[in-house]
Amino acid sequence: MANSPSGIVIVANRGPNDFVWQDGAWVTRTAAGGLVSMITPLARRATVAWFCCVSEPPDAEQARTGLYTTAADQSDPRLHVVPVPLAAETYHAYYGLISNEVLWMLQHHVIGGGGFDFLDLRRHQAWGRYLEANGRLAGAIAGARPHPKAFLVQDYHLYPLPALLRGTFPETPILHFTHIPFPDPPVLLLLPNAWRKTILNGLLGADIVGMQTQMDVHSFLSCCHELLQLPIDMAAGTVRTSDGRQVSVRSYPASVDTRSLQRTMRSSAVSSAHRRLSSEQGEMNIIRVDRLDPSKNQQVGFLAFGRLLELRPDLCGRVRFLAFLVPSRTDLGIYRAYRDTVYQTIDEINTRFGEACGGPPIRVFYTNDRDQALAAMHDCNVLLVNSLQDGMNLVAKEWAVVARPDRPGVLVVSETAGVAEEAAESALLISPLDVEGTARALIDSLDMPVSERKQRHAQFLQRVHNWSARDWLNAQLVDLGVQEVARERAGQRVSSA
Repeated sequence: MANSPSGIVIVANRGPNDFVWQDGAWVTRTAAGGLVSMITPLARRATVAWFCCVSEPPDAEQARTGLYTTAADQSDPRLHVVPVPLAAETYHAYYGLISNEVLWMLQHHVIGGGGFDFLDLRRHQAWGRYLEANGRLAGAIAGARPHPKAFLVQDYHLYPLPALLRGTFPETPILHFTHIPFPDPPVLLLLPNAWRKTILNGLLGADIVGMQTQMDVHSFLSCCHELLQLPIDMAAGTVRTSDGRQVSVRSYPASVDTRSLQRTMRSSAVSSAHRRLSSEQGEMNIIRVDRLDPSKNQQVGFLAFGRLLELRPDLCGRVRFLAFLVPSRTDLGIYRAYRDTVYQTIDEINTRFGEACGGPPIRVFYTNDRDQALAAMHDCNVLLVNSLQDGMNLVAKEWAVVARPDRPGVLVVSETAGVAEEAAESALLISPLDVEGTARALIDSLDMPVSERKQRHAQFLQRVHNWSARDWLNAQLVDLGVQEVARERAGQRVSSA
C-alpha cells in the first residue's frame, strides 16, 4: 500500500479463498459463508488486503513457500489475500478448542451436554495458543507495513486483535464486528477473569465495536461497566476506556445481497434443483436450512414436528419436513456427538409415524448444496429457525428474497435469533426450548390464510430490501470516516430495532 492512507485491511479467520493442502500442493477453493459474500464486493470500490489464518501441514517450510506463491497467483488486482500460516496444533487449539468449542458455545448458551463442561489444563493451554494466533496475525500485519484508511476485524476468533493493532497503528481507525450474540455479564463471568478481561480490553482497542443487534450492544456495554468498572453511556452507545479513549458500540444487522440472490434464482442450477426436489416434497412442506450445530437446536425442532403429527393426525401423509443440514466442524467431538443425537431423534420420529404417513415424514439432505436449499425456500410452506441463539440468521433473510410472492410460506423463528428484531411483526416467534409452542406455531403456519402469509412476507421482504449486505458494509465504512469508499446512498441506513 502507498505511503498516504489507501485501501482497507480486512482481518478474519478465513479468507475469500480456502487454502487446502492436497497431494503436496496448495489448492484454493472459494470460501462459502455470509462473511465472504458481504465483504468481497468491497474490492470493487477500493484496494483490499485480506489477512487470514491457514493451518500448516507437517512439512511446514516447503508448504509455506508454496502458500505464498499460491496466494499471489490467486490474488485479484484489487484484493490481496495474505495467508498467515499457523502450526497445525496451534490452529487446532485456537480455532477448535477455544473459538468453536468454548467461545461459540458460550455465546450461544450451549454449556454442558452439547457444549463444553469445564475449563481444564488442556483448555488453558489452548487459550495460550488462541493468544498466540492473534499475536501472529498482528505481527504479520505489522510486518507487511500497510497504511490503510481503516481496519475491519471480524468475529470471535480475533477478540484480542484490535488492542494489538492499536499499539502498532495508533492513528488508523479500527472496527471490530462480532457476528454472533454477545453474552451478558453473568454468562461472560463463566470464563476466567484473565480471559474475559482480554476479550473486553481487546475489543476496546477498536474505535467502533460492531454488534448484530441492539441487545448485543446493551450486553457488551453492561460487561464493560460491570466487569471492568468502566463508565458507559447506554443511550449514546459509548464506553470510556481506562486510558481515556471513547469507544462507540453500534449495531449493524448483517444482511444478504438481494440482487445476487435474485440472479441465482434465475439460474439453471436452481431450476435443476427444483426438479430434483419435486419427488421429495409433500402437499405441504416445512423446511429448515442450517449447519448441524448444537446452537441451531435441530433436535427440538424435530421433536416439535413429531408433536405436530400427534396433535394433527390428519396432516400425516400431507406434510413433510425437509431438513437441509450442512455438515459442520465434524473434526470436533462435540459436533459429532450432536449429529448422532439428531439422527437418532429423526429415526425415532420416522419409525413412529412412517406407516401412518405412507413413508418417512422427515427427509434429510446432509450436504452443502445452496442451490437446492434456495429451491426449497422458494416452495416451502414454513421455514423453521428455532436456534438457541443466533447472531442474525441470514437464512431467514434469504428466504424472504426467494420465496414465492404469490404463495409465500411463513417464517417461524426463535425470539433469541438476532433476525427476530427485524421480523417481529412478520414472523411467528417461539421460545427455542418450547416443543409444544413450536408445534402449535407450525400448525398455525400451515393453517394460515394466503392473504395473511402474503402480508407478513411482504412486510419482512421490505425490511430486507431496505437494509441489504451493501448497506451493512457501507454503514460501517461511513462511521469509520471513509465515506469515499462507502459510496453511501442518501437515506439508506435504517434502525435495527
